[in-house]
Amino acid sequence: MKLLSGKVVHQLDTKNRIRIPAKYKNAFPEKEKLFFVEYAPDCISVMPESVLGSRLASFDEVNPGDPVMMNAKRRILCSIEEVTEDAQGRTQIPKSFREYAELGKDVVTVGMGDYVEIWSQEKFEASVGGMTIQQANAVAYKKSAEQ
Repeated sequence: MKLLSGKVVHQLDTKNRIRIPAKYKNAFPEKEKLFFVEYAPDCISVMPESVLGSRLASFDEVNPGDPVMMNAKRRILCSIEEVTEDAQGRTQIPKSFREYAELGKDVVTVGMGDYVEIWSQEKFEASVGGMTIQQANAVAYKKSAEQ
């Protein structure tokens, strides 16, 4: 899979549908299912099945007798839905996901390496807009040096 990077500003239509931008859609593995996921705060993640599967692999070992882990598994798995497209390549974002990310008409789709995020444009600018690239690099390099 190609690196998913950059951002695209676009809009939901009147039926709350979007087209996943071609630069991202074409980078996902061909014919692999995509999923909406409540993964990070304030946005919706769109992940191919292989990426989602690797993130969920730890749940394969969950002890059914551990109520905290079972509830975490339930909560996470019920926050995932398959992305479906109509004949024109549009996908409707389910209401629960729109509410979770507080999406309005204007949205930003952001490449995150092996998945993409869909943000309210306002929330994206509030979250990322105050950070310079120098600050982002300082955080990233400090974190990698600690590992």
